[in-house]
Amino acid sequence: TAEENSFIVEAEGKKLRVSFEEKNLNWKDAQKWCKENGGGDESVDNLRLLAKYRESINNELEALGKETLGGWIWSNERAYINPSNCAFVVFLNYGYVNFISQSIDYYVRSVSAL
Repeated sequence: TAEENSFIVEAEGKKLRVSFEEKNLNWKDAQKWCKENGGGDESVDNLRLLAKYRESINNELEALGKETLGGWIWSNERAYINPSNCAFVVFLNYGYVNFISQSIDYYVRSVSAL
């Protein structure tokens, strides 16, 4: 379901609002941007759900002329190993999860659970 600045995904008992806009930021700035844009629920699980239904979501986004999902996206979760410097990222093309230095720029979209 498309809204003015976001879209709604309903699957597997979850309902998520996801921003159309995507930013390329370091982890700290990404977390701030998400909060300012109605996010805060960019968990690994929620991002993996987007990855799982990426093809259907992208078909709708393309029809709306919006940026499709893909690539590595910051989660809001710090990595278990070295949490002061690393956080998890999710590869939306396949749902892979990795951790990376928080100082590196990756893409982010705001996600809120409804």
